[in-house]
Amino acid sequence: MVPLPRRFAALLVALIATVSICGTALGSPRDVINDFSDNAVIDVCHSKADYDVARTLPVDAQYGDPQGAIDAAVATPALVGTAATPCPEVPDGEGAGIGGIALIAIPIGLSILALALVFGGRRRRAAEGDAADPPE
Repeated sequence: MVPLPRRFAALLVALIATVSICGTALGSPRDVINDFSDNAVIDVCHSKADYDVARTLPVDAQYGDPQGAIDAAVATPALVGTAATPCPEVPDGEGAGIGGIALIAIPIGLSILALALVFGGRRRRAAEGDAADPPE
């Protein structure tokens, strides 16, 4: 195994954490499809852009008409989030549960690990520098 320099490893961990956090903050067109798939209607607010992309995704239509469900949802202002009126947060009990917590906790843990790598390397170099200096 090739050892990575500490700074590179810390940068890599921080990059992964940053990308992970971005993924948790955004909804997706797949969320629209999942909303439809659970009961053949879309009953949760999604962004207009997510609806537009969801129209192009393949959907198992055995439960109903996904295009009709998207049309009905877009026609309902409470189910379309815009910049002026974003979608409300999901009420307690209907959220992502432990998965949502993990999506937030993992990037935070990775960030802490990256900081530990950087500061641990600095501390060790400082201790090695002190040991190299002869006592007076």
